Amino acid sequence: MHGLFKLPVPILETSTCNVIPNSIHGRFLRQVSLYLLDEAFMIPKYALSAIDKLLQDICNNNFPFGGKVILMGGDFRQTLPVLRRGRPAEVIESCLKCSEHWQYVQRFSLTVNMRVQIEEEELSQWLLKLGSGTLPVK
Repeated sequence: MHGLFKLPVPILETSTCNVIPNSIHGRFLRQVSLYLLDEAFMIPKYALSAIDKLLQDICNNNFPFGGKVILMGGDFRQTLPVLRRGRPAEVIESCLKCSEHWQYVQRFSLTVNMRVQIEEEELSQWLLKLGSGTLPVK
């Protein structure tokens, strides 16, 4: 993601993507119609803001993300954004759910674990309960 959108490290509230709209890279990004962001919930909300601004600029379009489709995958039950010396409240505030862009998200939940064989249904259900925090405490 950092390479594709030329995002700086670290990403701050004022960060922008280092892509010139009419450069070869800018034209390439303009031609893409679907962007896939895996483990998206590790992405700080400021990165999403920078990507939104970039895509609006290169597409000359004020719709969110320049009218492009952004498909995000991931699990909030796993890793949140990593902030150096970040307090828990700062980490939560930096996540995508706290982004102004969250209002545009259409959420779909996948619950079938394709890695677990059908005969291992008990393990599959146990993993879902573990992730949801609903396992009984012994």
